[in-house]
Amino acid sequence: MQPDRPDQPPRPGLRHRFAGRTRPLIALGAALGVVGGVAAGYAVQYGRPPTPLPPLTAGVAAQPPQTTGDAAARPAAAPWADGDLETLLAPRPEGATAERDSRRQLRLDELSELYEDATGPFRRLAEGGFRRAVMDEWHRGSLTVRTILYQFRDTNTAMAARYVRTGVEQQRKWFGVDVKLSGTAAGELRVHDETAESLDGEPVYQAHALARRGGVVMEMIFQDTARVDENTAKTLTERQLDQLRKAPARTSQLTAGGTGAAALRAELLPARGGPGNGPDAGRFRDDALYGPARSVMLAAELLRPLPDGPKNAFAVALRRHGAEESAVRTYPGADQIREVQLVRLKAGGPGNGPADLAAALVGDGVREGPRVPGHPDARCVLPERPGAALTASMLCAGHAKEVLVLLTAYGPNELDTTQGARQLSRQLDRLAAHGGTA
Repeated sequence: MQPDRPDQPPRPGLRHRFAGRTRPLIALGAALGVVGGVAAGYAVQYGRPPTPLPPLTAGVAAQPPQTTGDAAARPAAAPWADGDLETLLAPRPEGATAERDSRRQLRLDELSELYEDATGPFRRLAEGGFRRAVMDEWHRGSLTVRTILYQFRDTNTAMAARYVRTGVEQQRKWFGVDVKLSGTAAGELRVHDETAESLDGEPVYQAHALARRGGVVMEMIFQDTARVDENTAKTLTERQLDQLRKAPARTSQLTAGGTGAAALRAELLPARGGPGNGPDAGRFRDDALYGPARSVMLAAELLRPLPDGPKNAFAVALRRHGAEESAVRTYPGADQIREVQLVRLKAGGPGNGPADLAAALVGDGVREGPRVPGHPDARCVLPERPGAALTASMLCAGHAKEVLVLLTAYGPNELDTTQGARQLSRQLDRLAAHGGTA
C-alpha cells in the first residue's frame, strides 16, 4: 500500500481514535500527508439528559465586515508569534462543563495520540512546520464540543493556509450542509447529515469547522445525539473566530536572560535546518534564553512525562542547587523530537555537585534507558505508561562542571532511544571541551 501523499486524501481505515469505527470527517492532514484527519468524531458523554441548548447569541461580539477575507489577516508574527496560546481559546458558554484535562497545551506526541496510528501524523506535522497546539473540550446537555488551535512555524502563513484549503476541499466530498461563516473567506462549517458511530456503538451526529487567522489554524468538532443545530454551531464557531481576531498583539513573557544565557546558547549543538525551526517546548519558545525562575519552569516542562516521584525528587534537587540561567533548543526530526536545555547552576552546590540531579530521575514508574557513551554519571530513563500508548518519551540528564544538561526525546512508540543518548554525550563533550563554563 502506498503511503499518503500531500495531494491525496488519507487511506481509509486510519481514523481518529475517539471515533471508534467511524470514518474521519475530514482529510485535514492531506495538506501535510497526515493520515486520518484530526476531525473524526469522538464519543458523546452518555448518561446525561439531552437538555436543549438555550440561545448562545448573548455576549457574542458583532462581526466586522471582511472585504478581503483571510488574505488581509494580521501578519502571523504579530498577534500569535509568542505568548500563551490558550488566550486565543474562546470562553466556554454559560453552563458548559469542561471535560477532564480539557484546556491544555498539546505536545506533538500528545496531539498524535488522538489518532489510531500516531506515526503518520507525528512525522508529517514534525516536517510541516508544526510549532504548538492547545485544546479545549466541554459539553452542555447532549452536545460535546472540542476546539484545537494549531500554530505553524511559518512567517507567511503558507502552511496554515494550505492546511485549511486542502481540508475544506476534502470535507466537501462528504454529505452535509455548508454553513457560511462571517470573517473568513477560506474557512467552513459543515453540518453532517449522516450519523457516525461512537466508541460505545451509539449513532451520533457531527459537525466540523475549519478556519485560520494568520499562522493559527482553528478546528472545532461538534457531536450530538441528534443532528447538530446549525445556528448553535455557527454561533460557537464565530465566537472562536472573534476571539482570534481580537487577540492582542503581544510578545512572550516567558523569555529573558543576559549575556551568560546567550553564551550557553552558543554551546548548544547545531540543529538541522538551523535553530528556531522546531516545535516549542510547551509554553517556552524554541531557541530562547531564560533567567532563574523561567529556567526552573522550563525544566519542569521538559520533565513533565516523568511520574510524580522522580519528578518531585528532581525538583527538590534543582532547588537545592539553584538555577542562574538557561538556554533551550529543539531538534526536530520525522521520527522523534528532542529538546535540550542547558542550565547554569549556582556555584558551590551541595553534596557531590550536579551528579545528584541525574540520579534523581531514577525511581518508581521509570526504567533505565540507554547508557550515555563516555559519561557514566549521566542518566536516561523511560517513563512506564500504562495502557496502549502510541508514543514514548525518554528523559536524560548529565552535567559538565556547573552546567546541567536536560534532554527530552519523544516520538512514536518505536522510539530509537540511542539517538538521544548519543546527542547527550556529544553535548556534554562540547561543554567539557570549554571547561563546562560556556
